[in-house]
Amino acid sequence: MKPKGQVKKVEEKERPAKPQAKAPLKKKTQFDQREESLRTLAQFYLGEMDLKMRMRQMTIASGKEPPEWMAALEILKDSIIKTEHPDLKLKMYQGMVDLLAKVGQKEDLFIIQQVIARYNLKSFKDMGFERVEVEVAKDACPVCRKMAGKRFRIEEAMESMPIPCHDCSTEVDEVKGYCRCRYFAVF
Repeated sequence: MKPKGQVKKVEEKERPAKPQAKAPLKKKTQFDQREESLRTLAQFYLGEMDLKMRMRQMTIASGKEPPEWMAALEILKDSIIKTEHPDLKLKMYQGMVDLLAKVGQKEDLFIIQQVIARYNLKSFKDMGFERVEVEVAKDACPVCRKMAGKRFRIEEAMESMPIPCHDCSTEVDEVKGYCRCRYFAVF
């Protein structure tokens, strides 16, 4: 089929240059508080609606909006109080520790680690054990390594609280002092 009339020669438009490869993305130095808070809550079948509601409650109570991680910690704290399952309580406490490490709250992190250690000691005592042994991570700091294999009577460990080690120099998520020592019951 022939076109009627003249055919105009269309000049080629300049095509934009192909986009050059993007520079590699820099590694995130700061984490996304909301994403990390939701990830922590998701471990316990809690989610975004729970976080929004708690943030609204905290905003009304204090007059200012709290950080998401703080609201997530409050949700976990309430859940720990409500649950009667000891293993779930310990998992929630550990979730709190991990979130506190991400936000750099070393003192609060240490306090919750002490709660976990006391809870473990109490559980061992309730099961009839009288002694515990300290086990340390493979890459533990020098101070923690000195504790490796030490045995304590449970009452002695509850009084002196040798772990978590207050002088721990292990660094996790830019928080120095994330002690990963644990008690194990011994016969």
